[in-house]
Amino acid sequence: MGPHDQRGADVSKRPSAGVDWERLWVATRQNDWASLAVIPSDSGVDIKQVADSILAAGRQHGEKPVNLLNAIGSQLTDVRQLVDKLNAMTGRGEWVIIAVDPIADNPSVMPLIRAASAALLVVRLGESLLASAQEAIDAVGRPRFLGSVVLDRRKAPRGKIVQVPRA
Repeated sequence: MGPHDQRGADVSKRPSAGVDWERLWVATRQNDWASLAVIPSDSGVDIKQVADSILAAGRQHGEKPVNLLNAIGSQLTDVRQLVDKLNAMTGRGEWVIIAVDPIADNPSVMPLIRAASAALLVVRLGESLLASAQEAIDAVGRPRFLGSVVLDRRKAPRGKIVQVPRA
């Protein structure tokens, strides 16, 4: 067998992080949305990295343009402009991933989250507090969530969608 021969390769290896993000993308697209707010349960979540990973998976699929609206650190005075930008992007037929701060840290993101078609909650396994996740769900409304992404810091960043029952 040569060095490029796949026979005898370890087929039990876990898929790469890219495959996990692609699975997450496919799972979210089972629902009809034009804009997706990606909401961290708390400040320990690197939401920009998560949003970038979802964005890359969406662009890989290439059905239509997918772009990022980075609202991390936005202030109340920025919200109207961000909502207008979101509406312009979706009006052009783009799918938009919206990265926001944790609601508890920056409640001014709420109007932008409400302007989104759907939301994903991002939590860190063993680190995020259940209370902060529940507060985010209560603030946004359970029916708006497609599910949650659970990140495990002990491994390479991977996303897994856990469906939230829709009312």
